[in-house]
Amino acid sequence: MTQANTNPPRDRADAAPLDATDAETPRVIGGLAAFAVVAGSMLGVGIFLFPGKVAAAVDGEVAFFALWALGGFFALAGSVACGELGAMMPKAGGDYVFQREAFGPSVAFASGWVLFAAIFAGSIASMSVAVFQYEIGPLVGVNLNGAVLGFDPVTLPTAAALGHDLEIAGTAVTISGAQLLAMGLILALTFLNDLGTRISAGAQILLTLAPIAALAALAAWVLIAAPPVVAAPTTVKEGATALTLGGLAAGFLAVNFAYSGWINIIYVASEVKDPGKNVPRSMISATLGVTGLYLFLCVAFIAVLGFAGLSALGWTDAGTGVAQALGSPLLGTLVLVVIAVAIVTSVNATVLSSARVAYAMAKRGAFWKGAGVLSGPNRTPRRALWVQAGLSSVIVLSGTFDAIVEMTSIAMFVTGSLTVLSLFVLRRTRPDLPRPYRATGYPVLPALYVLLAVFAIGAKLWEAMTSTSDHPFFPLIGVGVLCVAMVVHLGATGRLKRAAGVAVVFLAAGLLLHGLSHWNVTG
Repeated sequence: MTQANTNPPRDRADAAPLDATDAETPRVIGGLAAFAVVAGSMLGVGIFLFPGKVAAAVDGEVAFFALWALGGFFALAGSVACGELGAMMPKAGGDYVFQREAFGPSVAFASGWVLFAAIFAGSIASMSVAVFQYEIGPLVGVNLNGAVLGFDPVTLPTAAALGHDLEIAGTAVTISGAQLLAMGLILALTFLNDLGTRISAGAQILLTLAPIAALAALAAWVLIAAPPVVAAPTTVKEGATALTLGGLAAGFLAVNFAYSGWINIIYVASEVKDPGKNVPRSMISATLGVTGLYLFLCVAFIAVLGFAGLSALGWTDAGTGVAQALGSPLLGTLVLVVIAVAIVTSVNATVLSSARVAYAMAKRGAFWKGAGVLSGPNRTPRRALWVQAGLSSVIVLSGTFDAIVEMTSIAMFVTGSLTVLSLFVLRRTRPDLPRPYRATGYPVLPALYVLLAVFAIGAKLWEAMTSTSDHPFFPLIGVGVLCVAMVVHLGATGRLKRAAGVAVVFLAAGLLLHGLSHWNVTG
């Protein structure tokens, strides 16, 4: 008789026992440190940079707060799903481990490479440069965007071209002060993590709790000390923006960026103490806490600027806008300091967690074998950490970090959806696995996560199809890389028919999107 709890069929190349992957990894991350990894990953410049953009995209305060609450709900729905997966399989690697078990090695191979080599490395690079460009530079009164090193002009794609018009232009190879300092930050945080997970997790606790307390205190002070609404800037646009589906989609995408990072603890689940309790608890508690903090800050922004003033900020961060409206240079300085600390916190959490993807892939033969070795007395994935540092530094030097983040925007929703869908698959194929935590609200909450992700993907596709840009499908490059990696892995492991099938589907979808875009633009 066929048993429902037997393992799903696997390829011979992936036949190693699942539970043998991380037996030697020390569990040193306690409950508070796990919370700090998640909350610290979520905190950053997003809550300051995007409230103005979200306000400009919707018609009033109700829709504005609803979107920020929806972003928290989206993260919570993903957290309960990944909480069960992380408690059930507390291994290094997160998405890679779950997707490999649910969908096989080829899907996991593609997701793992996109996550490690593009999404995480691009995020580390972009955040590291941003903290010096927009926070440290203004704090010390030095423009760090100027070139400090230069080479003879060569023909290269410029960063702006890669992010926007994709034209190739001859340009001098220059390195700015922000880039050099960003590389220094990446190397310093990598060294900190190389010293041991216990040390880096302890630093993460301090780096996380400080900005949380500071942000809550700043919001409270603004609400208590400020007049109800300070006179709005002269650039305020009169009248409300009509609420549209496109505006809601744009606002949701911005809000989702501010909440990103809620998943990061699953990548280091192999090092979490009592993972059956601490993995889901850290994600759920941090998501609820950060959601409350974000809503509190948004109340403070509107209390000072008014909704019209907030929507007129453009790319001026809301903290700076509040400080200017109140005429408080001290508040402006404090905001810059808090944002800088929050960004460094997020970079450290990403360095800590994302290297474990490469480590897990290497243990399964999907990455350089040396990256799957633990080193030193504290048993850290040293080689994976330094490979990650090198890749992130190359992206910093290339100046393409913003373009990489943009081109992986849809791929992030795809990989996240695949991970949540793994929960549904493994409930059916692996009912035998112990589940110390079972997803709250299953199957409704995980299903709503997938539906919202599909909405976001559809919104990005619609934006691409209605764009008048010469290269509207730039954000789809990450999905293309994911599909190509999957086809390559299928072919390399002898499944040529399946590889050909995936390639045909991918090409047909690309042609269809191109045709729809051309039809929409030409009428």
